[in-house]
Amino acid sequence: MLKRELKLLHLKPQREKVKPDSSGIHLIIGLGNPGSEYEKTRHNAGFLVVDALSGSSGTQFKKPFLRPWLQSKFLHESAEAGSVILVKPLTYMNRSGSIVPSLLKSHRTDLNSLIVIYDTLDLPAGRIRIRSSGSGGGQKGLNSMIEHLGSDLFTRIAVGIGRPARKDEVISWVLGEPDGEALKSFRQGIGTAAEAAEALCVNPVDQVMSMYNGRK
Repeated sequence: MLKRELKLLHLKPQREKVKPDSSGIHLIIGLGNPGSEYEKTRHNAGFLVVDALSGSSGTQFKKPFLRPWLQSKFLHESAEAGSVILVKPLTYMNRSGSIVPSLLKSHRTDLNSLIVIYDTLDLPAGRIRIRSSGSGGGQKGLNSMIEHLGSDLFTRIAVGIGRPARKDEVISWVLGEPDGEALKSFRQGIGTAAEAAEALCVNPVDQVMSMYNGRK
């Protein structure tokens, strides 16, 4: 099993930002838009990944008192990984980053614990890409994260949604729901991203990148 193989890896990271979090907390934020009208859209790939993780752990999302996000918490099956906190911002995509300083403070953790999951037009459906830093690349939710944190040194997983045939169809494509073979590929990408997020809780990001980046 891939998960079992990953847990057996004990590679020493070369940079501080690529090591697994040592605080016992992993904060996984899925980007998307709240509301039933957006629930199954391509732009909600981040939400769908954390939903998959919550479902597999048998937990449910709840809204903390006076906080603009939903969260779900569980203990990872690997004792060394500690707690995993799944988060869905309720601020809409463009303002996703506004919740992160408060979120980090309330859980007494830092950027080493953070994993952000979002959709991208730059990858075909079914593919994912993991990075440990870098610009937002035009993804407004990720741009908001970087702006509010004042740093791009956090792990992120991009979930491919492909591109429409014409530029003027981008908005309707992103906010649309895939169907047929496109839906099958989209769901495959969601599942792979969820698997990669779990792997990141117990392995250095560089190792997980080598396992998943470019994988079809």
